[in-house]
Amino acid sequence: MRNRWFLAVITLVTFAALALVIYLDSRGPSGPDGGYPESVSTPGPNDREGRQPEELEPEQHQRAVYAMSVLDTLRADRARLPYYGELIHIHTGAGRFTEAARWASQRARQTGTFADFTHAAELHVAAMQQKKDEDRIKEEAKKAKEMYINALELKSEDPDVLTDLAVVYMSLLQPETSYSMLERALIMEPEHLRANFNMGVLLHKMGSISESIPFFDRSVMLADDDPEWKAVVQGYLDRHHDELFH
Repeated sequence: MRNRWFLAVITLVTFAALALVIYLDSRGPSGPDGGYPESVSTPGPNDREGRQPEELEPEQHQRAVYAMSVLDTLRADRARLPYYGELIHIHTGAGRFTEAARWASQRARQTGTFADFTHAAELHVAAMQQKKDEDRIKEEAKKAKEMYINALELKSEDPDVLTDLAVVYMSLLQPETSYSMLERALIMEPEHLRANFNMGVLLHKMGSISESIPFFDRSVMLADDDPEWKAVVQGYLDRHHDELFH
């Protein structure tokens, strides 16, 4: 399989866009700020570019300017945290995920908590979904990778983080590392829906069709009680039916 992966790695150029849309379809990013506003969600299968950033309203802009000005005057780390949270909330609410991720990463490096690292990573992935330039997509992917790796140092066998990091590695065109992350996730939780589905997608895109089928079958079974994920899995299978089943 190793040789096949190296020969087929070129297929990941187009797969990178797909990886972004299968990232967290079953759940919205959450974090210490109470999560994204309800209107902000990870794009579905037919919304590959994600929500586009909006201009800040005048009041939001004033709040952001004030928060940044206060940060410039503070030296105590703990005193800075509420202002990081305010900036993250403002930019997330406007779909400005690049800015939100930048502040979230600063907060995560300061607090060093699992929740803050994963929240920052999720925001970097949301920023990836808004980029059209390949270099900028990879730049955000590398930042997301850093945050997820930091999270894993605190909680090394979290299947959600392992799965999400695997998708980031897909976007960075590193299929073997992605496979390793998904394999670890499935060892920890064999019935993990997203890990099974993403493993199926990865093997399919690498040309290992017969090996991908059991993961897709398991995904269908696991998604039976989850209409949103059932639609994601079935939609993928429908789009690639001829490749997978003939």
